[in-house]
Amino acid sequence: MKNKKILIYGLGTTGLSAIDALKDDNSLYVYDDNKGRVDLIEEELPFYDGEDVDFVVKSPGIPLDSGLLPELAEKDVPIISDIEVAYLLSDCENFIAITGTNGKTTTTDLLYHLLIDGGKVAYVGGNIGVGVLPLAKRAKKDDYLVIECSSFQLETTLEFRPKVAILTNVTEDHLDHHKSVEAYRKSKEKVFANQRDEDVLILNIDDPYLAMIGEEADHALVVSTTPVQQDGAYKDQDALYLSYKGEKVFLMNRGDMLLVGDHNVRNALEAALCAYVLGVDVASIKNTLMNYRGVSHRMEFVDTFNGVDYYNDSKGTNPDSTDVALASLSKPIHLLAGGFDKGSDFKSLFEKHAPAIACLYVYGATKAIIKEEALEAGVKEVKEFETMKEAAEAAMDRAGAGEAVLLSPACASWDQFPNYEVRGDEFKQIVRERWS
Repeated sequence: MKNKKILIYGLGTTGLSAIDALKDDNSLYVYDDNKGRVDLIEEELPFYDGEDVDFVVKSPGIPLDSGLLPELAEKDVPIISDIEVAYLLSDCENFIAITGTNGKTTTTDLLYHLLIDGGKVAYVGGNIGVGVLPLAKRAKKDDYLVIECSSFQLETTLEFRPKVAILTNVTEDHLDHHKSVEAYRKSKEKVFANQRDEDVLILNIDDPYLAMIGEEADHALVVSTTPVQQDGAYKDQDALYLSYKGEKVFLMNRGDMLLVGDHNVRNALEAALCAYVLGVDVASIKNTLMNYRGVSHRMEFVDTFNGVDYYNDSKGTNPDSTDVALASLSKPIHLLAGGFDKGSDFKSLFEKHAPAIACLYVYGATKAIIKEEALEAGVKEVKEFETMKEAAEAAMDRAGAGEAVLLSPACASWDQFPNYEVRGDEFKQIVRERWS
């Protein structure tokens, strides 16, 4: 991408990284609803005022129907994301893209460790940790670039073609942005839309929607927690297997993994299968899985105080994710939930888990709707608070030995926190300060 006129639309972290990646070989314009953000730019770049441009690089969180974007789309100006730019700019030929409603962060992080432990040169970024553009410029032809891709990023890809695409699951999420379940699904499917026969698609067919896709995609490798006949990876009783090009290999026993929960079995199988396809030795894969403890803010064990276990699942930003967290525990749970309203339905979550919830502590922008739907679903006791801190302190006061306090909000963090990491860190600090 050289000698182009490009509009950088949105001057947050993604916009600034796009400027850095594109400024030397292109003519750039910038735009942000908040003109004060222009002061964040070190270079003097013109503020967009209707000029003709070849591309728009949009920050992921900005909806396509907002601001100047509909007008630009009507002019047939391509609107692309940072992962599209990364793909067009990079010399790397091994893009590994992981997406899904839940599980993508753990799968991405675990795959990175599997590749590094297996002797590969790999980088990890995208929607996890470092932005993808700095890594794309650094990665060489034969390196591996492992990217967690959000639906926001994928919806504006055009040519993006990963060597391996992994879909962890696809359930209802981000309806405030995508407006419909169908549009959300279509954005996720773009992760493999440009793949060719020599590329690899890995699908979790325990997810009904992905199972349907798997029936249509002849070249797909499948992952399941039950035995399957197709090439892929699966669990049979307590044993984990890899099957590729007709050859079945025993990987390890489930009990030898540190990660808890069936959802993490699927995450591990997806990552292990990808690493195996890319040439990592089975012994190395097993060793990594035996020592991998997971990522921060995803069912992260904080500590036990006075017989009460504390878990930080701040990355539980939708009801499906919280469903997984609740299913992972086998003791009475004091659940902290609430946050930014993404238009989610909470009732089915509580209908499934009401007997396990000793008390529900709701807070933030969604506290009223969560309380209403939880009580309708049979949760016995719901307490309402303004902030997560107040909810956490009340849960610590109430929980007794043999019970658990779980932060798994089922909502995004943006009403009170800049991101889920800050929310999770505050929860851990609140807990530790109480018992220090």
